Amino acid sequence: MMPWAIAFSGCLTIASVLAPNQLLLANTIHQVAASQVSGENAQLQTVKVWPGHGVSISFYNTREIIKKIWLDDPSRFVFDVDGCLEGLGKCSGNSTGAGLIHIRRIETVKIPGLPQASYGAHMTVITESGSTRKSYHFRIVASSGTPEYSQIEIIGDTPSKPEEVKPKVSYTALSDSRHIAKGMQVALKNQWVTTDSKLWKRLNQLVELRSQGEELVVAASTTGVSMQLVEKLMLLGGKRFLEIPPQRNNPPITPNTGKTNFLLNQ
Repeated sequence: MMPWAIAFSGCLTIASVLAPNQLLLANTIHQVAASQVSGENAQLQTVKVWPGHGVSISFYNTREIIKKIWLDDPSRFVFDVDGCLEGLGKCSGNSTGAGLIHIRRIETVKIPGLPQASYGAHMTVITESGSTRKSYHFRIVASSGTPEYSQIEIIGDTPSKPEEVKPKVSYTALSDSRHIAKGMQVALKNQWVTTDSKLWKRLNQLVELRSQGEELVVAASTTGVSMQLVEKLMLLGGKRFLEIPPQRNNPPITPNTGKTNFLLNQ
C-alpha cells in the first residue's frame, strides 16, 4: 500500500473516532427550568454521575446564591462548590454563598450507622435571591456508559403573558345599541332607509361601536351620523331616555312610539 494511502486511511480512522465525541460535546449542558425542581409544582430531578466524569449544577443563569447543601448519602458521592457555604467554620457570615455545585462519584465507603440509599442520594439545595429563599431537590444516581452531559443549568421560567382584561361594557351602552338596531328595523320596514345605502352601513358601524362600549357621541361622530338621527332611531326602538336598568321581577316597559317618518330630513 502506498504511503499516501496509509495516511489517508489513518485520517479516516481518527475522524471516525473523534466524530462521536464531538457530538457529545455539543450537548454538555442540560437546562432545567427552576419551577421543575422548586416550588409547589416541582418534581424530583435526577442527576446522573459517571465514573471519572463529574457533573455540575449551575445557578448562574438565575443569579441565585447557594447558601446551604445537604447530601443525605455521602457514601458514593462528594461535592464541592465555587464559594463558601453556611455552617462551615472557615466562612465568614458576610462572604457565604456559591453559584455552582460540582458532584463527583467515588468508590463506595461504608459509613457506620448510615444506610445506603437504594434509589439515589437525595440532595437539598437552599438558595437566596434578595430576600427570597428557595429549596431545590435532586436525586443523585450513579450511571454507567458514555456520559450524557456535564452540567445541569437551572434557568428562569419564561413569565407568562397576562391575559388582557377587557373592560366590561355598561348596561347603557348595550341598551343604546339594541334600541338603535330596533329603530333601524322600524325605519327599514317603513322604507325610510334601504340596506344598500351608505347611511345603513354607517348606522351598522354606529351600533357596533356603541355595543363595544364606545361613548355614544364619539360613536356617532366617528361614523358620521347626527345625534338627532341617533335619538330618533332610539325612540323608534323603544328607548326611554331616563331609563333605569331592569331589576329582578321588574321587566322594562316598552313605550308605544308612533310610526313617524323621522328619516326624511336626514
